[in-house]
Amino acid sequence: MYGLASSVWTKDIFKAMHASRVLQFGTVWINDHLPLTPEMPHGGYKESGIGKDMSMYSFEEYTQIKHVMIELDGDARKGWHYTIFGDAE
Repeated sequence: MYGLASSVWTKDIFKAMHASRVLQFGTVWINDHLPLTPEMPHGGYKESGIGKDMSMYSFEEYTQIKHVMIELDGDARKGWHYTIFGDAE
């Protein structure tokens, strides 16, 4: 149901990497617990939290991208429009 963070303690790096792949947590610490750095996102999986925080990735979680173009010269017909609309005026 929740998956904020987990810790794995082992001397076997292969077991540690396998655990990090299969665990469904937003953060997996290997042989440590609670270090947070501003370069890395912090947030959970499933029903843990509302996104990523404490890093630049948090902006992506709270942003919706929109493309807007404005033609200011007032001429609605462009030279390349004939490829779409034909020669009709």
